[in-house]
Amino acid sequence: MGSPARWVTIPAFPALASPPTSMKKVLLLGLALIAVACGLAWRALQPHTAGIELSAFAPGSRDTLAPGAVVKPTAPAGRFRPPNIVLILADDLGWGDLGVQGSRVLQTPNVDALANEGVRLTDFYASAPVCTPSRAGLLTGRYPVRTGLATVLSASSDTFMRATMRRLAIAAGKLGTTDMIGGGTAVRGLPASEITIAEALQLRGYRTLAVGKWHLGDFTHWPQFHPMRHGFDHFFGYNVANDDFPVALWRDEQQLVADVGTRQSEHTREFTKEAVEYIRAWRDAPFFVFLAHKDPHQPFFPSAPFAGRSAGGPYGDAVSEFDWSVGEVMRALRETGVADDTLVIVTSDNGPWYEGSPGGLRGRKGQTYEGGFRVPFIAAWPGRIPAGTVSKVPAMNIDLFPTLLGLAGLSPPSDRVIDGIDLLPVLEGRAVDAAIAERPLYFFHEYDVEAIRVGRWKYIARNSHYTWPVPIDKNDTFSGKSANSRDYYPADGGEPVPTLGTWPLLYDLERDPEESYNVAKRHPDVCGRLDAGLERWTRAFRAAPRGWKD
Repeated sequence: MGSPARWVTIPAFPALASPPTSMKKVLLLGLALIAVACGLAWRALQPHTAGIELSAFAPGSRDTLAPGAVVKPTAPAGRFRPPNIVLILADDLGWGDLGVQGSRVLQTPNVDALANEGVRLTDFYASAPVCTPSRAGLLTGRYPVRTGLATVLSASSDTFMRATMRRLAIAAGKLGTTDMIGGGTAVRGLPASEITIAEALQLRGYRTLAVGKWHLGDFTHWPQFHPMRHGFDHFFGYNVANDDFPVALWRDEQQLVADVGTRQSEHTREFTKEAVEYIRAWRDAPFFVFLAHKDPHQPFFPSAPFAGRSAGGPYGDAVSEFDWSVGEVMRALRETGVADDTLVIVTSDNGPWYEGSPGGLRGRKGQTYEGGFRVPFIAAWPGRIPAGTVSKVPAMNIDLFPTLLGLAGLSPPSDRVIDGIDLLPVLEGRAVDAAIAERPLYFFHEYDVEAIRVGRWKYIARNSHYTWPVPIDKNDTFSGKSANSRDYYPADGGEPVPTLGTWPLLYDLERDPEESYNVAKRHPDVCGRLDAGLERWTRAFRAAPRGWKD
């Protein structure tokens, strides 16, 4: 028989004693510190908006406003036939990438020939140094910050990891380790309240086509940002940049390919074919073709006839194919007999990125220096624009909106600020007064108005110098403040001596287009005048970001 069962008495577990008051205080303090840390971390992840109230960009009554309510004809319909317009936009093409502008590496015979047939503006600027806002400014005639599009939009289907890394990059931007302190836009795409060139031209009976890269809102997720919701009758192209995967290919409102991936080599030719066929189809009606190429934005996928042919490597191959496309468009215009009735414009959305030439100008894409903003501009229109004209009058892509509307016999919208001006006198080689030659142009880094140009002078209030040993040294970042703390302060209380970069910066662009010599101390009166103008514009913009005329 087994042993008799034994009952084992388990001692009672002692009751937990209440923590002493001092421990409670420590726990509460710890929780408070964690809450503060979480709050600071969340704040660090939020974009920097330079004091702009983002609620101003919320949807409103103007979203349903018909363009015809505020854009009026300046001449009766039928009195004249407005010109056809072909606007060819390169992506990240540098100022110095054209043969006509001095390139000794790349060959661009078709663009060069167009310059010889028309006008070349040597001091032409994009309205932003990156893709999305520059395109918004071009199509609306307004500084892109008025639209809420201050920086580059990402694809709506970003992976969790990419979205997280972007947020971390914003936080790092506030430390000065990345140049992404803004890091976001106030809106997800071009607002319905904005009126585009295409919407306005439709009022005059134009047929309108957008081809290539859109990048003004990912309409694969938000249909309201589709080009056909912004004045274009037809569309064939990408929703985003060619490196912002997944890159979708669309025809009109139908998605053809969810993600083209690296299968892009034939698309420049297909975009060109689409534009050419549209020109042939609508030769008898005024047309507006917006051919926004993916080239030469990286990654580079030239088609077989151009791959490996350029002395400029894959980037040069992409530029060569872009130049070929310009030639095909011009050939179609001549063969259809409408070349004399068509204004053709070639420009770029911003300066070159990792590859490409800014033509000796300082800086590159994303920077306030000339290399980021100054871009090629060539326009030709037989019989209206004198052949071989070169103009140094400063201009910006926001000027295209009022210029093209004027040519179509339309006034700019009456209910909003239009920042651009009519450039027709400049394009036609006429003498211009100070209202055009000396008008101020403003340069933005995301939401921050960093610089102003008036005539020969460019004044930079503060920016990053992008120079060793602290490239991101703008004084609204931790690294910038740390760099500025290195200044030497004499014991006698004299003026501090900077040991790294200084502000403000003043450049005489007539003598020094490379922005190599800061002459701020030589011209304090010029600095004072331009600084006051910059501050005046900034105050007015912050008070009414959208620029509505109530």
